[in-house]
Amino acid sequence: MARQDTPEPAPSRPAGAQTVERAFEVLQCLRTAPGPVGVSDIARSLDLNVSSVYRMTRALEKAGFLEQDPTTRRYRLGSAIAGLNRVLIHQRRFDLARPELQRLAEETSGSATLALRDRNEALVVSDLPVAEATGDWGARVANSVPLHASAFGKALLAWPAPTDAELDSLAPFERFTERTITSAERLRDELAVTRERGYALSSRELYPLQLTVAVPILDRDGGSYLALGVGTTWSRGAAARTRAMARLAQDSAHRLRTLLVPDSPGRW
Repeated sequence: MARQDTPEPAPSRPAGAQTVERAFEVLQCLRTAPGPVGVSDIARSLDLNVSSVYRMTRALEKAGFLEQDPTTRRYRLGSAIAGLNRVLIHQRRFDLARPELQRLAEETSGSATLALRDRNEALVVSDLPVAEATGDWGARVANSVPLHASAFGKALLAWPAPTDAELDSLAPFERFTERTITSAERLRDELAVTRERGYALSSRELYPLQLTVAVPILDRDGGSYLALGVGTTWSRGAAARTRAMARLAQDSAHRLRTLLVPDSPGRW
């Protein structure tokens, strides 16, 4: 009789791991909510019982990661989150990028921005807005922007070429303007063009009057560690200057790579 191998049992999870995971889910729920939310709203969103969510929100509030409105009893993110953001910027040395962002903003007359990938979004870690910016997109980039609709996101996605599964995981592709890419197939083609020309472009895809050019800051293995971008108000003249802006951004990215990327030549 043939011997049948007994499947190995799945590795046991450390005690408390599920609680930690649920706490992070609560924070993520607050992060994406349009405003303060109540315990029952969080429980319904995460499909958890109210008592469990209540205990987690109380613990997170005590640690400073959540704050409760004394009148509405609803929760919002706490000041400890901002403290972690400051630590991130200092530990990753992003604060040292400010002089280079200043130089790039002056050379391009645009807003210079440094972004880091955060799952399906590009998280802005340093930016220097241009004082003369006009249009309905404003002078300042949002704290985070979706990968599929932004030049920062495309620069972060394009190096190395993403797998089909990675692109599919970005769905659903929210439409922001009539020019927004809304399918994995179109995004794959756009990323191939991005790698060929060496820079990413978002022309009125996120906001109707915004034009953004972004380039990657590559890690030691050739993958996108950060994205460096320049944003301006769209016009025919601005569109004609995209290659020139990209070249200036590439020069800045080269200088910033030595400064910011772990294990890059001459640093860290």
